[in-house]
Amino acid sequence: MNKIQRDTLLGLVFFGTLAFLLWATVNLTDLSMSGVDPIEVWFENDAGGAQPGTNVMVLGKRLGKVTAVDLLPDDKDHRVRMTLRLQEPLSLRSDCLVRVEDSGVLGGKQLYVDPGRGAARTPGQRLVGVTKPSAFDRVGDTFDGQGPVGSELKDMLISIKDFFNNMNDRDTSIGRLVRSRELYDELLASVQSFKTILQGIQNNNGGTIGRLVMDTDMGSDVKRLLKNLADVSDTLRGSDGTVGMLLNDRTFAGNLRDIVADVRTMIVDTRDGKGAVGMLLRDELLAKNLGDAVQSLADVLKKANDPTAGALGTLTSDPDLARDFKLAVANLADVSAKLRDPNAGPLGMLIADTEAGVRLRRIFTQVSRAIEDAREAAPIGTFVQVLMGAF
Repeated sequence: MNKIQRDTLLGLVFFGTLAFLLWATVNLTDLSMSGVDPIEVWFENDAGGAQPGTNVMVLGKRLGKVTAVDLLPDDKDHRVRMTLRLQEPLSLRSDCLVRVEDSGVLGGKQLYVDPGRGAARTPGQRLVGVTKPSAFDRVGDTFDGQGPVGSELKDMLISIKDFFNNMNDRDTSIGRLVRSRELYDELLASVQSFKTILQGIQNNNGGTIGRLVMDTDMGSDVKRLLKNLADVSDTLRGSDGTVGMLLNDRTFAGNLRDIVADVRTMIVDTRDGKGAVGMLLRDELLAKNLGDAVQSLADVLKKANDPTAGALGTLTSDPDLARDFKLAVANLADVSAKLRDPNAGPLGMLIADTEAGVRLRRIFTQVSRAIEDAREAAPIGTFVQVLMGAF
């Protein structure tokens, strides 16, 4: 390599290093943010550990740094003012959020900014930030009983303390269980009795529960019984019988409901004295008349059983009349039997003899024809009589 090439390479390295230093100076210092107006953020009591040079993260992107942290002890509302410089203009809304938080688990701070999505902020309004405690601070607050988790932890520890205090108090149930021998013996006896019951069930000593648990035959019977009950319920749900209709047929159920309502109405009407039955139950005059009628009927029946009380009593209670009536019925039966016998006399022959009936029918037919012939010959005879009378 000659002298010219060496000098040229040395110049390129020198000017390249100078250009890199210039770029680093512009980008890594506040010179790159000189064209953007600074933003002031106010805090109520402290800055949360943020210092000048703390990164400003806007929605997760590093967009600037904290350039100054000023303390204003005389300000009643906000005692800390923090100045931010950003690389780009940022439009903050009314619901924006500025929060100082940890940049990592091991420490370090950053300023998180959420521009928000609401309406525009009022000009001149202070931008108020908040501080988020670090993880170690939150753990310390939890053990100090501060915050939701700390309050719950504190209440739990107090409850545990009360529990152990009650364990040492003989007046409480837990204390009696722990410190009283008598209650322990009673509890032990109860547990042993329960153990004996379980052993009896397991050994199947003849009890119902033991048989249910250990007896396979009884288990099969119970299973079969449950199956039969299931079959019966299925049959009732799908059958057309009375119970099935009560369960499934809405029309039948409605009719039955109407019948029950009608019966209830009838009972109410009867109780109120409406209708014949109601009058019988509620009308004293009708009840008296009915009682008199029953008494009269009893008198009539009494007289009907007395043969000396009248014609009805004679008909129902006179033994001589009953004997005569029985004899008359027997005579009528004898006469009817003879009438059915063709050999018992002329009437029997007319009623029961078929041949005599046929001959009698023929005689009646011949007589009827003779009468017809005589009626037809009557005009000729009359004419002959008139003619012979004239001569």
